[in-house]
Amino acid sequence: MSTLSLPIIGAFAFTIIGQAVGLSLIPATRGFTALWPTVGCVVAFIASFGVFARLVNNGVELSMLTPIITITLQLVVLVIGITVYHESASLAKIGLLLGATALIAAATQV
Repeated sequence: MSTLSLPIIGAFAFTIIGQAVGLSLIPATRGFTALWPTVGCVVAFIASFGVFARLVNNGVELSMLTPIITITLQLVVLVIGITVYHESASLAKIGLLLGATALIAAATQV
């Protein structure tokens, strides 16, 4: 596994931000019928997956990287959905998501 240098941390952050932007733009694309939100969504996903692939190519373990990104994206998208798209935020939804996050985090340690 690679050491956590500044470029690797930056690439990791770029991957998460890019995927969060892509996911948060999906409702604005109106099923990929609105041109500019669709372009932004596709570009965000392509750029973030490209950087993700470079991270794996540079030695970051996929089995470590994928769960961390998944957990982070779930929490970020929950916050975006609640704050930007005014989705409901029941305690059950938040509790289940945090519980799933804890289980995924525990599974990466096995």
